[in-house]
Amino acid sequence: MWILARLPEDGSAAMSIHRCFQREVWHEVEFRERLTMYMALPFVPFVIAALVAVFTILNGRAIKQRTGKGIIRQIHEQVVLAARFAILPPWYYIFELHDNDKRKHAGEYLNRLETKAGLYRFLRDHNGGLPIPAERSTACIKDKACFMARCRKFGIKTAPVLLNVSKGEITAVDWSGSGLPEIDLFVKPLNGQGGKNTTRWDYAGSGQYRRNDGKRATPDELLEDLRQASQRRAFLVQPRLVNHREITDLANGTLATVRVMSCRNEQGEFEVTNAVFRMARNSTVVVDNFHAGGIAANVDICTGELGRGACGAWGSTADGWYERHCETGVQILHRKLPCWLELIDLVQYAHGIAFPDQVVIGWDVALLDSGPCLIEANKSPDLDIIQRIGSGPVGNERLGKLLAFNLRRTVETKYASSGVH
Repeated sequence: MWILARLPEDGSAAMSIHRCFQREVWHEVEFRERLTMYMALPFVPFVIAALVAVFTILNGRAIKQRTGKGIIRQIHEQVVLAARFAILPPWYYIFELHDNDKRKHAGEYLNRLETKAGLYRFLRDHNGGLPIPAERSTACIKDKACFMARCRKFGIKTAPVLLNVSKGEITAVDWSGSGLPEIDLFVKPLNGQGGKNTTRWDYAGSGQYRRNDGKRATPDELLEDLRQASQRRAFLVQPRLVNHREITDLANGTLATVRVMSCRNEQGEFEVTNAVFRMARNSTVVVDNFHAGGIAANVDICTGELGRGACGAWGSTADGWYERHCETGVQILHRKLPCWLELIDLVQYAHGIAFPDQVVIGWDVALLDSGPCLIEANKSPDLDIIQRIGSGPVGNERLGKLLAFNLRRTVETKYASSGVH
């Protein structure tokens, strides 16, 4: 916050967002949290030094070979970015700020410490400056079963749920038979994030299921395993979904999804601003999660056309960019996603009718033969993937401008209601 306060005012949307975080979020930090921050300050240089060492080891040599920029120069630039813009060393490589042209726009990047740690919650708590409805949808976004029920209430297509398993109890939802259906299954935690603890069970015939790691089980054994595991966390059992036939070659055996950003605009409607198509890097993984090593490609929101693919949300970003899938060789660049206009309509309708009290949502959408299908919604969507794969900051792009507009209105409404001028 101290670093952001020193940035020169330029009247841009990005600077408006930085200022709002530095001023408004700091005002809402409790004394105990502030004290903890002050106590941690002496350790910050050591943390930055450790991050510089780790991420330079992971990426430095490959970046030097690709760009000609030396290791010492990379280290110097990481330290300068941390001191001037509060951009920590991992994001020097994630956002490719070793590129001189991109580094000129360092102040326009939105930091996850700003958005996920403060501004998203600030917008939710005050509904972006609009009247707060009696019923909030936030809890239904976190709980996957509630999310799907809410979508169905408004006629929004989402993935079916066969069973809900919690505290050893199995509740049927979209399955009226006994045991389990003889189909491929997908099991995920009710409140999980990032694809953790998800498993895929393929039906192998003769009353047997085979898990993605090779383990086999009968329906009774699988259900008993879920009962035991549900003592620690609840699970949903769903049919395994398969991508639209036009993009199954990109999916690499795992359901590929589109991360779509939608935000409330100046007219009070909900507008899609960015989209990224996510693919599994290899067929051994269960999810397409970018932070788990997956590949992503930018999507032109007007046409549904893919740009080049890349990985590198965490860890090494040294692999560069792919016009073809790095494992399968399938063409990525210039591919057009099917049902694209229907996807845009679905997301904007869902945001407006079912989750209107959320200023911004990051949607995970699957493209199936039957059309687009909502998988999940994220109330605090990560912008790393958008800014890395989009090859630039969003602070002064359409998403940044909408966030700045909603933040300004929130601040004005907050102080008007409190009588502060």
